[in-house]
Amino acid sequence: MKIRTRSRLILAATLIVFLIVLGFITQSVILQSFGLIEKEETTAHVQRFISQLNNEVENVAASCRDWANRDETAAIFAAPSTGQDPSRLFPSISMKNLGIDYIIVYNASGRRVFSETISRDGNTVTNAPEELDHLVYDSILPEGMPGGVTGRRGISSFENSPVILAGYPIQSGDPTNTSGGTLVMARLLDSGRIDDIDQMLQMDGSLVPLTPDSGKILSAAELEKAKDGSIVVSSIGDDDLSGVAVITGIENKPSFLLLKIETPRPVNQQVKKSILIVASAIIFLSIIFLVAVQLLLQRFILAPLSELDGGMRSIGSSGDLALRIPERGDEEILSLTQSFNQMLGKIQHQQAELHDLLAEIEQQRDDLHDARQALAERNQDLEELNRKANLYLDIYLDVVTYEISNALMGLKGYAEIIRETGGAPEKAMAEKIKGLAKKSDDVIRNIETISRIYKTPPKLEPINLCDVFRNERESWPGVNIHIGTCDRTVLANEMLSAVLDNIFANSLKYGGKDVGIGVDTRETGEGMIEVRVTDNGPGIPDVMKPQIFDRFAKDSTTRSSYGLGLHIVKMLIEGYGGKVWAADRVEGDYQRGAAICFTLQAVLRK
Repeated sequence: MKIRTRSRLILAATLIVFLIVLGFITQSVILQSFGLIEKEETTAHVQRFISQLNNEVENVAASCRDWANRDETAAIFAAPSTGQDPSRLFPSISMKNLGIDYIIVYNASGRRVFSETISRDGNTVTNAPEELDHLVYDSILPEGMPGGVTGRRGISSFENSPVILAGYPIQSGDPTNTSGGTLVMARLLDSGRIDDIDQMLQMDGSLVPLTPDSGKILSAAELEKAKDGSIVVSSIGDDDLSGVAVITGIENKPSFLLLKIETPRPVNQQVKKSILIVASAIIFLSIIFLVAVQLLLQRFILAPLSELDGGMRSIGSSGDLALRIPERGDEEILSLTQSFNQMLGKIQHQQAELHDLLAEIEQQRDDLHDARQALAERNQDLEELNRKANLYLDIYLDVVTYEISNALMGLKGYAEIIRETGGAPEKAMAEKIKGLAKKSDDVIRNIETISRIYKTPPKLEPINLCDVFRNERESWPGVNIHIGTCDRTVLANEMLSAVLDNIFANSLKYGGKDVGIGVDTRETGEGMIEVRVTDNGPGIPDVMKPQIFDRFAKDSTTRSSYGLGLHIVKMLIEGYGGKVWAADRVEGDYQRGAAICFTLQAVLRK
């Protein structure tokens, strides 16, 4: 992709990202901030409307209290000849001015004794509807309290219309009788009175009973929230906000009324228009900025880079490193051109050096080829010499060991004759001769073992340790050998017995014929079996432990020599894939006996 195209894409992408971020900030910050203000304003309107409803309730309650405390009202319960005419007690014009629609009087037993309905024109229409009694009995005159609840007032629903109820006890003329009955006054909150409240508060509100259709206004969660006293504010399109509150009726089993206030959103519309204008202006300015930046890039950056690119292409296509690019342009482009020309000079110089180096390498390659041929010929000669040396060595070992073995057999025979025919000194001398002959036999056997190890690498197979341990113990009659846990299978071969044989011989050599030897095994948890051979001999000093498996290791203080035996042990164990080391029978006290430990690969049981 060309730089010109890439720069245009980067600028366009930057502009798009900028506009997206701007839109996000506008929506999430500005509009949300105004939305919070509008919600707070709608909540305040709902609270003002509720406050006005409370004032309406208190006005009805005050009128009811004043009429209940009059002596004329108490006279309703006097004898018929002296009693007060109820119809004249509550003048319809006065009730109209007080906003009272229904008046009901109950006696001390809770039975209605008087009621009337006042029309809007101030006339008495008829008795108050009997359906109001159910509402009164459920709120002002609950069951078991025929005397009523003093000062009970509130809003409820009657015939699908909101109504304000207030009840006060009527004081009788007899001071000992605290209540002669109950006066109840009611005011319907029909659409006309709600409109009056709207005009007074300068808002648009409605109060309706809560019905199943109210689910269209509030969700179930919002309804429960509103019943707990919260005000739910939501949007009605882009032009209005709706604030909804739930008013609880005064009944013992209360009814609920929905108060809904609709608030216009002129500020929201104006803000959106302003944001649209600002966004359009920003887009227009961004396009101008994009064009201006592109022209400047083309003039001061892209054109010089294109010239530089053309010069580099020309040099690349011709392959002539002697060519140079004209040095002109702004400081950065000029510096880049100069650096490129300098690089061309260095490459030209290095190319000449490389040519000389390649010629030298070619010469060295020819010399190396000749050396390899000479080395191959020498290697063939060495292999032939090695084959002959091994052949001569095998013949020599076979002849020497055979002749020495025959000589030792003759020596043993003569020693046996001396022991049987000679006296005590001769018998002692014969025993020494037999000991030296056995020692020579051990040396020859070790040499043959080492030769066998070098010639044929060990072929591993599953070996049961108990079989090896018990067979080896039988080959050492009269020696105290204790075998512990041994029922384990490892990878080894028949030469594993030579390992134990050399270790036992070493223990007897330095511990004497009465030495006690123990053999035990354990699993290491790494797929290996550890074998531990201990004796109660003089032990191995710490400084000698790392050396005893080396060939012809010596200890001038405690042991005369270890010979080839333990070296053969090391060779065999390492050939089996394990390791061998020396330790103390009692850790930390080498004088209480030695321990030769080695590991073998375990064979997992199926």
